[in-house]
Amino acid sequence: MHPIYHYETIRRGHEELLKRAEYERMARKAKADHILNRNIHHAAAWIGIRLVSLGKKLEHFGSFANTQQSHSSYTSTRP
Repeated sequence: MHPIYHYETIRRGHEELLKRAEYERMARKAKADHILNRNIHHAAAWIGIRLVSLGKKLEHFGSFANTQQSHSSYTSTRP
């Protein structure tokens, strides 16, 4: 077995590998967070569009009901 003559060089190389691994973990986490945020915003936009559409339909239905005359009331034509 050969003795380690360059212990300091090996130690610095190990520290560099640890730093690089930490950067890669941070990059993966940032990418996952970005995708999650994008999906949340996409879902919120979809829900907002659907709610506005439903509100418009309800407004239209309400205004239609107000303009129609009710046929349920009976008025006598006899004097």
